[in-house]
Amino acid sequence: MKIFACVALLVMGVVMLYDGKQTFMTLYFQEPISLENSFEIEAAYLQAVRQAMAPWPIPAGKLELRLEPGNRQALQVRFAKDALDAGQRQQLRALFESFEPAREEVRPTGRLLVDMRQARQVGLGVYDFGPAPAEVVALGEMSLALHFSFPSQIDVQLRRNEQATAQKPQADMICEASARLNGALPFEVTDFNVSGADLRGEMKLRMPSGLQLRAPAQLSFDEQRLLERLEMGDMRVRIQRPETIDRLVFEFGKIGTVRDQPYLFFIRSDPEAFAACRAIAYQSGRPFSFYLGEGLDRLLKVRFAPQG
Repeated sequence: MKIFACVALLVMGVVMLYDGKQTFMTLYFQEPISLENSFEIEAAYLQAVRQAMAPWPIPAGKLELRLEPGNRQALQVRFAKDALDAGQRQQLRALFESFEPAREEVRPTGRLLVDMRQARQVGLGVYDFGPAPAEVVALGEMSLALHFSFPSQIDVQLRRNEQATAQKPQADMICEASARLNGALPFEVTDFNVSGADLRGEMKLRMPSGLQLRAPAQLSFDEQRLLERLEMGDMRVRIQRPETIDRLVFEFGKIGTVRDQPYLFFIRSDPEAFAACRAIAYQSGRPFSFYLGEGLDRLLKVRFAPQG
């Protein structure tokens, strides 16, 4: 198998020398862009690159998009020397150079306001035990700076919405993804799920002492594109602490129904549903498209070949 791969790479190199095309740039993506154990590039990436290059049409026989030898995350854009003039090459270069700065401009920060002056002590279910103790009320309006990040190996997750009944045996399938909060909150959020223009709602939380409270809270983000997307109302965000780590969970919406299975909240294997979820996440725009799905926003860097 290794011998076959080496021979294939050698043949590719020879062909590249004599096909009349030059490598203009190599695009390096965040994830593999080819099918496993194959030189075939995923259709979504081919389509995205061709669509981006559409303003500078190159005849099919003079353009080639291929994997960089030995690297499933790199796409070479090659075309004939006379396919574009100097001005067109510069415009094409400027377009692809714009992706890396756009990724670096993402502002993964925000703020959580919790008004402890109005906090009330609660128990299981809907029990309300009255105003919170004086030491909690004395905390006033807590203003907590948030810094979050999307893990390098982030992927979407599919959650069963707990709404199945005898009359409705199917549960909604919810598409979502998590970002990690850098630094623990001074309490555990047990329920806070908001959307809309002001991201305001009632928060249920547990203090380190074990005291359970509910209080008015509001979430805000410094990333304007993210804020605008949430303000549209068809996306939601919640805070939760699975496995001792606080997370922001962004909910992109319902993508269908699935058979209800009590106590199994997450769907582990459904390739078509996961593909649909990744597509929805990417279509939700930046910053999500920098980390989820398939397309040009998954581009990490570009290397331009010297032009002779």
